[in-house]
Amino acid sequence: MTLATLREACRAIDAEQIAERATRFLEVWSPPGGEAEFAQLVRASLMEAGAQDVVLDEEFDGSPSVIGWLRGPSPGPTIQWHAHLDAISTPHAPVRREGDLIYGRGAADMKGAIAAMVESIRLLRAADLPQQGQILITYHGMHEEGRSVPLVRLIERGFVGDAVLIGELGSGDQLITSSRGLTFWEFKIAGSDDSIHETNAPSEVINPLTVGLQLVDRLRALASGLDGGSVAPRGALYIGKFVSGDYYNRIPTSCVIAGTRRHEADGSLEQVRDELLAIAADVERTTGATVEAQIQDMFEAYEIDPNVSIATALREAHFEMTGQAMVPGASGASGNAVDFVLRAGVPAVYYGCDYASAHSDHERLSVQELARIAAVFALTSVLFLEGSRADQVATAAPAPLDPSAESAAAEAR
Repeated sequence: MTLATLREACRAIDAEQIAERATRFLEVWSPPGGEAEFAQLVRASLMEAGAQDVVLDEEFDGSPSVIGWLRGPSPGPTIQWHAHLDAISTPHAPVRREGDLIYGRGAADMKGAIAAMVESIRLLRAADLPQQGQILITYHGMHEEGRSVPLVRLIERGFVGDAVLIGELGSGDQLITSSRGLTFWEFKIAGSDDSIHETNAPSEVINPLTVGLQLVDRLRALASGLDGGSVAPRGALYIGKFVSGDYYNRIPTSCVIAGTRRHEADGSLEQVRDELLAIAADVERTTGATVEAQIQDMFEAYEIDPNVSIATALREAHFEMTGQAMVPGASGASGNAVDFVLRAGVPAVYYGCDYASAHSDHERLSVQELARIAAVFALTSVLFLEGSRADQVATAAPAPLDPSAESAAAEAR
């Protein structure tokens, strides 16, 4: 069959069928390190849709990876579809549907996209595509705990395509071509071993809460002065935790402050570490308090060429299905593209559900967007593997992107 046949099938996708699958996926709880039941369900779904050699890789106990293939009859490049199987462990209301929206933990991040990918496999098998090259499917667990160790092992063992399409973050008309680096940080300020009444405290006693407020002032000053690179968004420092004291008139025994630091493309994890440690040391000098710093390096920043083949194929497929041109830009969140770009040395792009509700108490997906995701995954893959042939394109594809225009668009946002 032809790409034109696939296009017709994409426009006739039954979104309700994907919605039923997504609902089943959401009903299976899959916290980091506890994805085994969901992995088995996903494996069975892929096999039923027609994927080949689908296996559970059980290197990590309780957190298997899913690996599968869809091979064409002729040799060619490999496009990799990737997703993470886990969702955050924070409780959520039971799965429910309200009109076009399905609510549940992992809906936006990213079980909806996995359900759509299964439909993409079914579409491609029915169209007898691809005719050349192959699709490698990899799903891993333990993503939400921060380091995605199972994915790192998959990459180290060679489960890497020539380009990667990841089912999250990218939604609407945004083409993510860069992302900030990420650091988790925590400061613990120590006080006396015993908490005492405020009126009994000697003048020289160190109040961890007061020191913590000074540290917060220093961190906020840093945040207000951050400058971004030309493409990546402005660097950012976020304070998400401040814990101190157990009663209104007792001197606290400690203060804990924690958050994130996201750095721009011209920065580095090492620079961020030095920056945060310097602030902690300066607060120690000026207050006499002991400030214990825990800095967890997560990801470096990255950028890819917006005209690399996988990005061009994605733009064309999205335009084909929506009539809208994708706008290049940077992601404020951190996903797994950085692992493929920096560890494996291959380009990676995102395309998934609307990410606005991810990790929230009302996480949701749109049934109609599931059909779009399924269609775009299928079309992007064939365009990447077999090339974009002008005689098969029903509408004019977007022109190549000018990196300078990308920079201007990023700055405008």
